[in-house]
Amino acid sequence: MKTIILAGGSGTRLWPLSRKRYPKQFIKLMGAETSLFQDTFMRALMVSDLEDIYVVTNKRMKFLVMGEIEELGYDYDENQILVEPEAKNTLPAICYGVTAACRERNDSIVVFPSDHVVEKPEKLVKVISESEELSKKAIITFGVRPNKPHTGYGYIQPGEKNGNGFDVLVFREKPDAGLAAKYMEEGCLWNSGIFMFDSGVFMEEVKMHVPAIHDAFSFNGDVKEAFSSIGDGISIDYGIMEKTGIAAVVPIDVGWNDLGSFESFYDVYEGDSNGNIDRGNS
Repeated sequence: MKTIILAGGSGTRLWPLSRKRYPKQFIKLMGAETSLFQDTFMRALMVSDLEDIYVVTNKRMKFLVMGEIEELGYDYDENQILVEPEAKNTLPAICYGVTAACRERNDSIVVFPSDHVVEKPEKLVKVISESEELSKKAIITFGVRPNKPHTGYGYIQPGEKNGNGFDVLVFREKPDAGLAAKYMEEGCLWNSGIFMFDSGVFMEEVKMHVPAIHDAFSFNGDVKEAFSSIGDGISIDYGIMEKTGIAAVVPIDVGWNDLGSFESFYDVYEGDSNGNIDRGNS
C-alpha cells in the first residue's frame, strides 16, 4: 500500500500562529514533541513502508519536510518529496502523487492531509486495513461521526451498505447551524479529507470526469508543463467525489479534528479555569 501526504497548505485560518513560511502542519502545537506533519508521517508508516510514502508540497516547504523527517530519525529519499511548481488544489496534487507512486503497477493508495489531528491512529489504521477490499472498486472517503452540529465541515449522507462502508448518497456543503443539526439527526458524517482507492480505478475516474487533468499527468516527467496545462485548480471533492458513481464513505471515530480555526482548539485541548488555552509562559 502507498501513502500520499499532502503538505502544501498554508493554514491561513490560524494566522498568526500559522504563517506562509511556517504553516500549521510544521508547528509543534501546545508544547507537543512532534508536529502535525510528523504525526501524519508516523501514521503513514503504520500502513506503508518508508519507500512507499510520498509527500506532495511546494518548493518553499521542501526542506521543511526533509528536516521534519530527519528529526524523526529516518533516512528518506529526497525524490519522494514531490514539489508542485504551482498550487492547483488537491486533485492535481493527488494525481501527481499517484503517477509518481504507481509508475510500474497499480496499487492501493491512502491520502492523508498533513495538518489534521488523529488521537487514535491505531484505530484509523485498522479501519484502513479493513477497507482495502472496498477500495478495489470504490473511491473511499472516511467520514467522521459528528459529536456536535458543526458549521465548519462539509457533510456526507450515507446511502446503501457497501462492504465495510456505504455508498455516498450526497455531499453537502458547509451548513448553517440549523442545517448542521438536521444533517446530524439524519446520520450524516463530516468529510475528513482522508481518501483511499486503487490507483488504476482512480485515474480512470479522473479520465472520465476531468480529462484535462488526466492528460496533464500522462507525462514523461515534465511536471512544470503538466501543472501549467491544467488551468484553474480543482479539489478532489469537486472534481471527482461529487461526480463519480463509485464514491463510498467509511465511518471513523478516531478523535479526528482538522484544527481549521482557533475555536477548534477547544475540541482538542483543555482550557484553564478561565477557559483559556495556552502553552505556558514561553
